[in-house]
Amino acid sequence: MDLPSGRSRPDVLLTGATGFVGAFLLRALLNRSAARIHCLARGQTTHEAARRIQAAQDVYGLGALDVNRVIAVPGDLAAPGLGLRPEEFDRLADQVGAVMHAGAQVNLIMPARMLEAANVTGTREVLRLAGQAGAAFDYISTSEVFGPADGAVDELTPPRGGWEPATGYGQTKYAGERLVLQARAEGLPARVHRLDRIVGDSRTGACQPRGDDLWLLVRSALSTGVLPEAEVNVTPVDFAADAVLALSAATGRGQGPIVHLCHPRPLRMAELAAALGAPIDLLPVQEWADALRRFGERLDSDPMLLLLPVIAERVLGGRPRFRAPQTTRALHELGLRHPPVDAALLGRYLEHLRSTGFLPADHLNQGAWG
Repeated sequence: MDLPSGRSRPDVLLTGATGFVGAFLLRALLNRSAARIHCLARGQTTHEAARRIQAAQDVYGLGALDVNRVIAVPGDLAAPGLGLRPEEFDRLADQVGAVMHAGAQVNLIMPARMLEAANVTGTREVLRLAGQAGAAFDYISTSEVFGPADGAVDELTPPRGGWEPATGYGQTKYAGERLVLQARAEGLPARVHRLDRIVGDSRTGACQPRGDDLWLLVRSALSTGVLPEAEVNVTPVDFAADAVLALSAATGRGQGPIVHLCHPRPLRMAELAAALGAPIDLLPVQEWADALRRFGERLDSDPMLLLLPVIAERVLGGRPRFRAPQTTRALHELGLRHPPVDAALLGRYLEHLRSTGFLPADHLNQGAWG
């Protein structure tokens, strides 16, 4: 596929290649283009940065990287000039024709001031490089830019009023979005991609090694025997990476500056319970939260259970309903359909989580709940 570029140079700068989404973006760039990809990663040396980039590929079973096409760039989003010497910054800007900025410090507890260097100042520096290069710019953002409020939000809804981001992470990502949209207004070809909950590879089932809050809820069910009656939106990471690349290349299709990536059909917790193959009761959300608190107070229980009702506010709809009508229509025009989140896919996810030890290999611990 052809990547968008403000110039004829085919090289791409990718940030965040050591993260979950970034690792799959790197693999998609390698599979779907002939570009060389310069990957900004933390490290004192090129070898150290390259080792971290390859380690992320290894974690998700993505294979060995082509060292002739993947160029490690040791740097730091939180440092002035991305941690590069001025001549290194200029040389990189002279090589790339497209920038994909997926790097960020992700933490839903830290205040904005502790995340600002990487998420806001870092975005400003990457934009400066893109502007100097005349490169197209794609910014990977998040549904966390919307704070908790009733209703639904789509690509045209601004995160203002009751929908202002509530977490420091969401606040800094929204600040980054504003920088990107300002650069677009000044003539830089730029787009914001807001991703909702991203889960594992639909082909292999590979998930984040420590799971995430959704899988924490699933793990809790194997010791408590309960899950909440609720729905959650999930999008496989490989589809998200392919969609970002396809949308970034589809210039001139009437797309707006902001796209939303989310699955058109939510996953029901009842489907997860069935996939686990164990006797699990589905309770109304408040009853489930009360049950977890009671169970968490037992001396032999996992203290994480006491935190799950708080975590569940994010998993089970703490944000407004995230919608993507324009993006879904654009993806259909490009021939992309969301993979079904069905029993077969859930089985692949659960098998992977068992293989890593995040979930126990056996079924429900009978008698643990009572």
